[in-house]
Amino acid sequence: MRTYRGSCHCGAVRFEADTVLDRATDCDCSLCRRRAALHHRVAPEHFRLVAGAEDLTLYRFGTGTAKHWFCRHCGIHPFTNPRAAPHLWAINLRCLDGADEEVAAVEIRRFHGRDWDAAVAGHVF
Repeated sequence: MRTYRGSCHCGAVRFEADTVLDRATDCDCSLCRRRAALHHRVAPEHFRLVAGAEDLTLYRFGTGTAKHWFCRHCGIHPFTNPRAAPHLWAINLRCLDGADEEVAAVEIRRFHGRDWDAAVAGHVF
């Protein structure tokens, strides 16, 4: 396990996550496909918001279960509390600092979020 650091574009929101970058999810729901995030789940005890709590804005849609966090200054989406596991953090691997090689080697699993209920039933998380 390694500590990764990440941020939004302007640097107001910064986070750390202790994890093994082994896989990520590429979701095609109406929001995820537009923002092109690669989600990697992290347990709450391995996630730390280092700076910028006051700079975050929350967006919810559909069932309202998922929490999509964005920087209110630059609009970047660094992490989510996902609908399928709202107690976890899903960090956006594209927001990690200095981890391009590790991210390029991650197994990417496609998630058909456009048909969320059927996708969850058949997806291994």
